[in-house]
Amino acid sequence: MALKKELPGENAHRRMLPNGRNLYPEPGLQNMVQSSVLIPLISDNGIVHTCLIRRPSGMRNHGGQIAFPGGRYETWDNNLEQTALREAFEEIGLVNHQIEVIGALTPIYVQVSNFTINPFVGWCEKMPHFKIDNREVDELFLIPLEKLLLPATKKSKQVTTPRGSFEVPGFDIDAVFIWGATAMILSEFNEIYRSITE
Repeated sequence: MALKKELPGENAHRRMLPNGRNLYPEPGLQNMVQSSVLIPLISDNGIVHTCLIRRPSGMRNHGGQIAFPGGRYETWDNNLEQTALREAFEEIGLVNHQIEVIGALTPIYVQVSNFTINPFVGWCEKMPHFKIDNREVDELFLIPLEKLLLPATKKSKQVTTPRGSFEVPGFDIDAVFIWGATAMILSEFNEIYRSITE
């Protein structure tokens, strides 16, 4: 898979942006936290899957939500790509030599936690042996890429968060509802994936 030189970015993100949320930080805003996630593309018997996780409900930010493996940038990381790889190893046991990073998607600002998420796409030739860190991951999901492209997966649902209940756009796949920043990342990824498969 080759990523497009010109990423769809903002247009793709806006399709999954919850109402009332800003796509960009306010001018002059400081102390944004840099973070990275890994979008693993895993080949298994000729079918390519991606991997998502459910965060523990007790986490301070985004508890119980569906996400890609990832976390905040640490000073000992050489760069944001290394952050994504380190976090994927710590959270689900993906070993660096199993993954070839093949590109990056458009960074996303998350207003509620003041994070900037930098998504990286990684290729795995075969299904890895996952090792889940239960402190950071409640559940792991493998989803065939073809399911992401089905129009019926796009839905709006009522969600409840510590900040209240509201309706949000997202992807409903195998009874797993993906919304927020992860849905925005998937929206951009889907547009790229569709452009090279059609």
